[in-house]
Amino acid sequence: MFDENDEKKMLLKRASMVINALVRGLDEFDIETRKRIMALCGEACAHSDGDVDIAKRIAEETLDEEEMVKRINNEISWCGTWTWKDNTIQSVCVKCGCPLVRNNIIELTGTFCYCSRGWVKKIFETLLKKHVNVELEKSIGRGDKVCKFVVYI
Repeated sequence: MFDENDEKKMLLKRASMVINALVRGLDEFDIETRKRIMALCGEACAHSDGDVDIAKRIAEETLDEEEMVKRINNEISWCGTWTWKDNTIQSVCVKCGCPLVRNNIIELTGTFCYCSRGWVKKIFETLLKKHVNVELEKSIGRGDKVCKFVVYI
């Protein structure tokens, strides 16, 4: 008989296989559809790990956008540092920031990288209390050496 830990490991493996199959299946769809679906996954992730709650708290405690970005860097785990550049907030990551990828649960693909784009969008819209556009200019999952996110305010 399996003990509870073995059962949880089997379920995690099954979930991993199913999610990886779903992401591979998305490659059959146009890029905009893939972006929209993966953005929903990123938003869910931002809620599940409590990062949206942190962004809300920061937004309630300060109106200074530079202070907000400084606090995001200090209070929310991310693979790079967020910096202001012109009318954008940018970050470059030299390794994938997704804990599911880092823990070998999900395979890193160009399509899956749009999940992180959704996470970034949710965090900064919550933080700034307004709509932002997020561009994933470079992506390790698409073969680049780094991931580069640009938040257009």
